[in-house]
Amino acid sequence: MKIKPKCGCGGAPDLMFCCSGAADTAEIAERAVRELHKANAAKMFCLAGIAGDVELIVVNSQAANRMLVVDGCDSDCAKKTMQKHGFNDFVHFRVTDMGWEKGKTPVTTDRVAEAAARFRTLLQEAPPRAKA
Repeated sequence: MKIKPKCGCGGAPDLMFCCSGAADTAEIAERAVRELHKANAAKMFCLAGIAGDVELIVVNSQAANRMLVVDGCDSDCAKKTMQKHGFNDFVHFRVTDMGWEKGKTPVTTDRVAEAAARFRTLLQEAPPRAKA
């Protein structure tokens, strides 16, 4: 049985995938993505589901309008996971590009808010993905 994308929203959603690494910068990234998800700015989606080839998650991701992939450091685990599974048309952002150093950046509500604002702008400015 072929799984079809499932979306009750009347259109393709904007999706966010985020590194959930152990570093402080990854925690900032994940908290910021969760804030945007809770604010309905975009839908946080499951990076582990992509890595695990969970068919429903992969199919629904293929139907996304826009994708933001966020990494906490220059290892780019989220970006590499998406690319390994055939996703290349996404906006990628690395939290350390905000001048924050992995292992030396305490997680604060101000930093989370700053990252969330940056992610929101990136999503708003991103062109819709080309549909296959």
